[in-house]
Amino acid sequence: MVVGKVADIEENGGENVLRRSISLTSKTFEHNLNFLERLINPIKPYFGIGALIVFLLIYHGFLIAAGIHNYQKAAPLIYVTVFLWGCFILNFLISTEQFQAVYGSLAEKLEELAKEKRFVPLGLKIAFIIALLAFTIIDSLHDISRLEGFFAYIFYVLFMFIFSNNRMKINWSVVSNALIMHYCIALVILKWSTGQWFFQQVAQLIVGFLEFAQVGAKFVFGFIAGPPNICDLAPVFIFTSLQTLIYFSAVVALMFYFGIIQVVLKKSTWFMRILIGTTPVESVNAWACTFLGMTEAPLMIAPYLEKLTDSEIFAVVTSGFACVAGTVFAAYVALGACPIYLLTASLLSAPMSLACSKIMFPETEESKIKEEDFELAHDHKKGFFDTLCSAGVAMIPTVFAIGATLVVIMSLLALLDTVMGYIGDLIGYEGWTFQMLFGYAFFPLAYMMGVTDDVNQTLLVAQLMGTKTAVNEFVAYNNLGLLQKEHKLHPKSVLIATYALCGFSNFSSMGMSIEFLGGMAPMKRATISKMVLRALCAGSIACFMNATVAGILVSSPIICIASQKSDTCFRIPGS
Repeated sequence: MVVGKVADIEENGGENVLRRSISLTSKTFEHNLNFLERLINPIKPYFGIGALIVFLLIYHGFLIAAGIHNYQKAAPLIYVTVFLWGCFILNFLISTEQFQAVYGSLAEKLEELAKEKRFVPLGLKIAFIIALLAFTIIDSLHDISRLEGFFAYIFYVLFMFIFSNNRMKINWSVVSNALIMHYCIALVILKWSTGQWFFQQVAQLIVGFLEFAQVGAKFVFGFIAGPPNICDLAPVFIFTSLQTLIYFSAVVALMFYFGIIQVVLKKSTWFMRILIGTTPVESVNAWACTFLGMTEAPLMIAPYLEKLTDSEIFAVVTSGFACVAGTVFAAYVALGACPIYLLTASLLSAPMSLACSKIMFPETEESKIKEEDFELAHDHKKGFFDTLCSAGVAMIPTVFAIGATLVVIMSLLALLDTVMGYIGDLIGYEGWTFQMLFGYAFFPLAYMMGVTDDVNQTLLVAQLMGTKTAVNEFVAYNNLGLLQKEHKLHPKSVLIATYALCGFSNFSSMGMSIEFLGGMAPMKRATISKMVLRALCAGSIACFMNATVAGILVSSPIICIASQKSDTCFRIPGS
């Protein structure tokens, strides 16, 4: 008994010692945590900025080392970094109270000067336009045929003026500002050697970035996504090119998730108001269309659609017809379009679409949405991985819809070509095709735009323009790629055709625009239905004017051929 009690006492004593040890350890640990918390709390607010500074130091150190090691490879990244720093510094300066005060005072003085001496702003603008024209004429002296495009430029402006909804209400200040901005952007990209080099590098980086989509496509679909180069056997388009749409849509969704796109578009409203004079909704939609497309871009302004004036709605619809989506960029490149031409056309579409819309449907009301009230949604309801995956899955129906549309359209075109050929044979004329009708209808426009080498060149480009308008741009770019492979088009014809086809302005897009915008703004559905044909015309003219300006400025056009794995192909035995 005594031994048992002793054992119990020892056991209880051991437990007490263990408890005391644990209690003492936990108190010590808690004391240390409290000490660390008191130590960290004063510097905790600086953790984020400290981590950012450390990252920037490491990044810039790496950039300097890369530039020293191989400047040619590091140059694009260096230029992009300098550009981003420039944007950051400019945004910082604009946000300061001192700048706002100086800007407000200067704006008041300029407004008073404009009221007292109205001819001064007008005279400065006319002088600047004359300077641009003088530079263009001097630059074109060695090839005076480039200036023929000005006939098309003047014709399109007069055409839009004649068919304007209200010619007396056209705000020529806004229109001229947009046209000047459009021409200056074109000069920077197409004539300035540094700008041309920079955007060429950007276009190559975009193409390289989009080519990573093939890694996932080949993993899922195997050799179908990356087939061997077999003679007379074309790759499966829906597996080799359209898969990029899924990849790029996921990347865009991530940029939305982190608020990058919202910040960029929000900052663009101030510059567009200063440089052109358009409202925030019009400006954001126009620039968003350059990389999101006609259906995704209006989602950015969905809460404001019901409040828009008729002219603002018209500008939204026109911008959709004049732009292309970044998701189809790689698909057009795969068909043979030059990346630098597509990138330039996409950027030029924003100011030109606004100019065309303000001529054909000028503003007669006061906008209900002010810049200070305009905000872009930043939704964080979905998580990172949910956003990434759902965006790719959401694009699958679009991929198959494009494929199904192409099957139907290509089949119907073949049928119509056969019918036209049969009709021609009955009266003794061979070689009639349905696309030939487009060629004759658009022949005068193609000729005025600068395709004047010979009648055959003009007719081929006119057929492509007609195909794009009556069918869609996919079929037109496919035909353009075939013509390039067969060496039937001259470099300048390819240049003008690539720019002219770069847009969603076709009859099938009219229904998409009515259904999509009408669904988001039911009160505006009837208005959209009435103006959609006029907007289609304005969007088409915007694309054609981009092509006209490119034909005027580019002195040495290039031809891009759809990439192949090798120049030689192999034949299947027995074939």
